Amino acid sequence: MQPDASRGPESRTRASLEARVAWLLFAALTVAAILSIAVDLDDGDSSEPAAQASAGLSAPNSESADAGSPRSFTVAATGELLIHESVADAARTSDGWDFTPMFASVAPVLRQADLAVCHVESPMSPNNADLSYYPAFLVPNELAEAIAYAGYDTCSLASNHSTDAGRSGIAGTVGALDRAGVSHAGMALSAEARDRVTLVPAGGATVAHLSYTYGFNNGPLDDDEAHLSNVINEAVIIEEARRARAAGADFVMLSLHWGPNYTIRPDETQTDLGPRLLASAEIDLILGHHAHVIQPIAEIGGEFLVYGLGNFLSNQSPDTCSLCPVGVEDGMILHLTVSETVDGSWRASDVAYTPTWVDRSDFKIVDVSGDAASNTSGDAARDPELLAASAARTAGALSGLGTVIETRRP
Repeated sequence: MQPDASRGPESRTRASLEARVAWLLFAALTVAAILSIAVDLDDGDSSEPAAQASAGLSAPNSESADAGSPRSFTVAATGELLIHESVADAARTSDGWDFTPMFASVAPVLRQADLAVCHVESPMSPNNADLSYYPAFLVPNELAEAIAYAGYDTCSLASNHSTDAGRSGIAGTVGALDRAGVSHAGMALSAEARDRVTLVPAGGATVAHLSYTYGFNNGPLDDDEAHLSNVINEAVIIEEARRARAAGADFVMLSLHWGPNYTIRPDETQTDLGPRLLASAEIDLILGHHAHVIQPIAEIGGEFLVYGLGNFLSNQSPDTCSLCPVGVEDGMILHLTVSETVDGSWRASDVAYTPTWVDRSDFKIVDVSGDAASNTSGDAARDPELLAASAARTAGALSGLGTVIETRRP
């Protein structure tokens, strides 16, 4: 606004002074408002995208905080949880069972992943009655609490032992994991439940988890019970993966219980079916188990086929099993980074692993890559030569097909 020329000099001076005061007051209020907004954006509310970005998280369907970096999430996957009687005895307390100390060394590593994946091979009892162990398993349901404690987000359940205790074992396993807040795939109490795809959030992505086994030790299921656990069928797997995509999955992860026991090299069924499933547009990653030893990893067309993750917790050793090689005590945590590509799909990359070993004196899972002095059982340090030998076996098995995987402790 121009000043009023009809006023005298004094009036004009007073008006000019008032205008300057008004302007300074406006500027001060504006700065205060901006500072208030900045404080609001940094108030620690994790439900807001800004707070998620400050915590290193990506809000679903939001732009990356760094426009030059694709969205991504991390995966940590492990092999068999096979609760033999000696393992359960070591977990026994005055009023139940506590398996959590067995995971204490590896839980910090698993919890760092956006998506931690386990494989439960021994069904859990709904009420801890009629417990049984090898050759037919029905184990304490406190195992689910330890799985949640360790940081797992989802577990595959389809295995040759899935139906050892019939419907009771299915109900006990599904119920215990549900109470613990851990997702699962491969077992179901109804056809409707079986048809619901397991979808798990990971960073800004939605991951589908599928789980299938080659068969069951106590024979095939009747048609009216076929929903209890999934049997490997290529067409059925592809169809479920398609349904997962339709349900919103960005990335489809398939767990397969397959292959020969105690054999590092995958058999013809694995090397035939695995690459064919991975080559489909519907499957992005295959995680294998059942061999009880670590098997190689293959990179095919930029995707990964993990033939066998080995045992993660069990009582298997040459001392307890006449057929078991030394490697049954070795395990690993597989680490992958999954990133969004320019076409909107998601691809696994940056593969590494943390070698592990089961100390059968207390059944604690040892992080072999940690400082040997810190891996203690009671007051006695574990033998570093044993840990080094385990790490060497794991490295040799993983590279059996020429894919070099680096050791990494996040």
